[in-house]
Amino acid sequence: MFGSAILEVVLGLAFVYFLLGVIASHINELIAGLVGWRSADLERGIRTLLADPQLADKVWEHPLITGLAGKAGRTPSYVPAATFSTALLDALVAGGQFPADAVAMRRLVSNLPPSGGRQALLSLVNASGGNVDQMQAGIADWYNASMDRVTGIYKRRIGWVTISVAAILTMFVGVDTIALVTTTWQDQGLRAALSTAQTQPGTGLEDTLNVLSQFNLPIGWAVLPQTAFGWFLKVIGLALTTVAVSLGAPFWFDLLKQFTNPRSSGPAPAATTKVSGA
Repeated sequence: MFGSAILEVVLGLAFVYFLLGVIASHINELIAGLVGWRSADLERGIRTLLADPQLADKVWEHPLITGLAGKAGRTPSYVPAATFSTALLDALVAGGQFPADAVAMRRLVSNLPPSGGRQALLSLVNASGGNVDQMQAGIADWYNASMDRVTGIYKRRIGWVTISVAAILTMFVGVDTIALVTTTWQDQGLRAALSTAQTQPGTGLEDTLNVLSQFNLPIGWAVLPQTAFGWFLKVIGLALTTVAVSLGAPFWFDLLKQFTNPRSSGPAPAATTKVSGA
């Protein structure tokens, strides 16, 4: 019984963190979309990779890539490696008629201005022996390796946003981990209700808000601490919640899956850090 109560408290906390993480993820995506970080990082990564402004312009403005933006006037935030490879070869060869031999392909690449991108492409031509399929595969691998670095930059940047959003959300909602632990430990009915709610599908923003509103959780600022020690515990509780929410909804979803039916918790929240075909 004692061990079961502890597990129920832990899972209840994880479920609340998961719900708050879903809300934070929506806010993060909204911010990232408004400031255009994904698209800007992707374009910067492609231009750095090719190291040739004219070639980069041709590739970035290629219909295969601009078509990924969805709407006119926008720029894509995701370019698959195969699409980049095809667009690059098309930009290198006028009319898209790929040379059939290594000599012709090497001549086209050699005509590019000296740069690290040209040297890399020459190495890929030599490795492919002029075979277009092999060269496309080599370009895709080269692109993916570069985009791994771009993704790392984006993750570090969005990481600060994630922590900030988690802190603001925690303060706005008034979710105190210490108060949550105390209340769920003392209220068996609340623990049971949280356990039941973990089987409810849906991770959309509206679903999340509806689920949170179902419980009599000790959240909000209606009751404030009356002593200095009470405020100390409140600050610690808010800080713990901030750290927990910043871990992200996928983290808490995976944790909950370890103890519940994987099919009963709804679809896993999608990862939000991919900026390329990497």
